[in-house]
Amino acid sequence: MMQAEDTSRLDPKEEVEEHESRPEFRVYKRRWLVLALYLGYVVISAFQWIQYAIITDVIEFYYNVQSIAVNWTSIIFMLAFVVTIFPATWFYNKVGLRVALLLAMGGTCLGTWIKVFSVRRDLFWVTMLGQTIVALCQMYVLSIPVPLAATWFGAKEVATACSIGLLGPQIGAALGFFIPVLLMPNDKKDIPGVERGLSYMFFGCSIFATVVFVFQLIFLQAAPPTPPSYAQASRNNERESLQHYATSLCKLMKNVHFVLIFAAYSINLAVFSAITTSLSQMITDIYQGAQDDAGYIGVLITLTGLVGSVLVGFILDRTRRYKEMNIIVYALSAAATFAFTFVLRAGNLTWLYVTTAVFGFTIVGYLPAAFEFAAELTYPEPEASSAGLMTFGCQILSVLFTLAYGWVYNPFGDLASNLFMSGSLVLGTFLTLFVKSDLRRQRAEHAHQ
Repeated sequence: MMQAEDTSRLDPKEEVEEHESRPEFRVYKRRWLVLALYLGYVVISAFQWIQYAIITDVIEFYYNVQSIAVNWTSIIFMLAFVVTIFPATWFYNKVGLRVALLLAMGGTCLGTWIKVFSVRRDLFWVTMLGQTIVALCQMYVLSIPVPLAATWFGAKEVATACSIGLLGPQIGAALGFFIPVLLMPNDKKDIPGVERGLSYMFFGCSIFATVVFVFQLIFLQAAPPTPPSYAQASRNNERESLQHYATSLCKLMKNVHFVLIFAAYSINLAVFSAITTSLSQMITDIYQGAQDDAGYIGVLITLTGLVGSVLVGFILDRTRRYKEMNIIVYALSAAATFAFTFVLRAGNLTWLYVTTAVFGFTIVGYLPAAFEFAAELTYPEPEASSAGLMTFGCQILSVLFTLAYGWVYNPFGDLASNLFMSGSLVLGTFLTLFVKSDLRRQRAEHAHQ
């Protein structure tokens, strides 16, 4: 049976690097392996979120379903997160990283293998079953980076570690935009070619997921033997009860400044989800025969997002200017979305690539800034609770925004849909302006020093 805290295999005498400020707090080299094992889980989950939507026309024809059915292969991820996030966050706080992540990865393996058996034209329900299981197991994709970074990494590297953790969804999405397009034949009516491409994709996902699960089973630890920082050491690290978890959530929602960040973050990621889910449809409607370009643009969005995420985390670790960084990046993401709205209709693919690169850099770069600012505002509440609540909000809005995007797009077109998205980001920017820069976690560290 798996143990909730599996740190016995990590020798406290293992070679360590001293924490920057006090010798009694240590950071272990094993922290990078733990982060890598988490990234493996996130990459395979994020890949499957977009793997159908980016080849909507192929999936529609092969399984003889409508585009809304294909969109639901992505929407189900958002709905599943809404259903699972609160019990999943409580479970994580109760049993720790190892048990929670192993169960999530095990379920992801099961879902990927089920989809292997869906390569037949009348078995869309089987592929949807596998997709639903994977979706139910992706509840830790966005909520774990903050508590993982706080548990394993020192005070001066926690934002960088969080931003690296948030690379996982972007890497997975980038592969999800690129690989399905690469595997599909040019002619969607080439049924043997489509079946061959789907088989390669499903088997590849299953093998990768199984390898990650086995490595997690062998090497994953819940926590280091000694805390990496004073802020982490000063917490009550006993496993919390359900009542304590509910009390923690109530405290978070009574924190006005956290609620403002919660709302701004939810809007930001909802806009990203709505636009990327509909990306293939809007590009191919305007640029005939640009299916490959839709995939490449999706990859570009996520790759520039990787750069933005790491850069923002790096800057935060060195400046601690959390509010300023949130405002700047959010405002830039609103400006980039407005630019995308009008460049999309200009008929110039080169400028569309440039604009979407900036869009990805800013809107994804905002994620670590928001998570870390929320952790500062809500200390000493568990980071998993604040991150989980924020992700819960963004998934609800993501479902609503994605459905609303389609409802507006069909009768009025891309201009109206994208102006709605841009205006929402302007609202999020104004919400961020009213957040007080109450850096509680930093004060705790400075007081100890």
